[in-house]
Amino acid sequence: MTNQAGLYAQHLSEKVGRFQSILAVTGFDEIVIAAGDSKMQFADDMAYPFVANPYFREWIPLGKRHGSYLQISSDRDKPRLFLLSVEDIWHTAPQSLPAGFEQGLEIIEYASLSELKKYLSPRKDGSAFIGESNSLVVISESWNPKSIIAQIDYQRRGKTAYEQDCVRQANRLAVPAHRAAHEAFMAGASELEIAAAYLLGCDCSENEMPYGIIAGVNEHAAVLHHHNLDKTRPTPRSFLIDAGVAMNGYASDITRTYAYDSGSDFAALIEAVDVVQLQLVASGGIGVSPVDLHVQSHLKIAEILRQFDLLNISADEAFANDITGTFYPHGLGHHLGCNVHDKGGNLANAQGDLLPAPEKYPKLRAAAPMVANQIHTVEPGLYFISALLEKLRQGEHGNKINWSRVEDFLPFGGIRIEDNIIVHADGSLENLTRDAFRDLR
Repeated sequence: MTNQAGLYAQHLSEKVGRFQSILAVTGFDEIVIAAGDSKMQFADDMAYPFVANPYFREWIPLGKRHGSYLQISSDRDKPRLFLLSVEDIWHTAPQSLPAGFEQGLEIIEYASLSELKKYLSPRKDGSAFIGESNSLVVISESWNPKSIIAQIDYQRRGKTAYEQDCVRQANRLAVPAHRAAHEAFMAGASELEIAAAYLLGCDCSENEMPYGIIAGVNEHAAVLHHHNLDKTRPTPRSFLIDAGVAMNGYASDITRTYAYDSGSDFAALIEAVDVVQLQLVASGGIGVSPVDLHVQSHLKIAEILRQFDLLNISADEAFANDITGTFYPHGLGHHLGCNVHDKGGNLANAQGDLLPAPEKYPKLRAAAPMVANQIHTVEPGLYFISALLEKLRQGEHGNKINWSRVEDFLPFGGIRIEDNIIVHADGSLENLTRDAFRDLR
């Protein structure tokens, strides 16, 4: 078991250094980050579930504590954490920091806006305020300044040892839940029952999830973000689950696909995608272009399509004519951290300039070459999506597909395999997800 309090102290020290460098470059005197405030539902007296924004969670593992503020100053080594503390008999006590995490912080409790403003008043050389426009206090006209946001997003690409450990633990917590979900599928459970088994497996509530559980049985495995979970119990054929766990505000993001019949062609197709996924993981490393990896993933998916007799043409021709985009319509991966889709993936520099979008793949979330201490997802897929397939059938390349073979796979929906990897400074790659599955045995 890691000493998280010790790692967190190092994390704070490193973050203070990074942010003081940002202040020096941008000319501001301090950065104040608001966790955010609870929001009431329209025409109701119920609040939406609160989640602190990622700029706050990057520093403080209090994702459920609204009304909190963090102050990082150029002349102070310890960040100041302001916590709203009022008498409340209606709700449970507010979330507290893990034991030992308070050592590197100056913690100040406040009960009113006027009390808070005694500490958070505009400073001579400029205060940069980061947060939503409805935050309790806005102390500066410099609200979410682009120069500060770009610097923060750029520095966030490299994760501290503490951040890496949080994502590592988030993988270890998610794997037993993935196993529980798979067992529920094999027992014939509904999608909603499968999601409930997942939550029980990681001992979490739905509101603690870093993102909504995707649990698609049979044809629903072809819906890339299938959240409208079915309550009926189908005759099971296939199952895709995309779900993670949050640890101190940092997410895991794991996808697995299963066949009910282990001897079926669909089971063999899953195995083929799994082999390709591991090859793509091994191809990553410092300086590697995610765009090049994405292209490589399309070529490999094209080879699988040819291998399983879904194409009447070569894999190279299928890729050249973008036929693979019908079967694999999303990116290979993204950065991972306190955002599930973490920031900085397309930044060319700390000033906020963007890298040119790849002409063939303009919507990729990651284009900048991999750097040390980054965390990436690697998630190739192969799907049978009726709407996309119909466009292909009616188009100029419709005769290049073995449609009877497509019909064989349509009832199974699709496949995605997703691992979380760390690109270490020594050039090695750590597959957090495979390690967690291995260690559970």
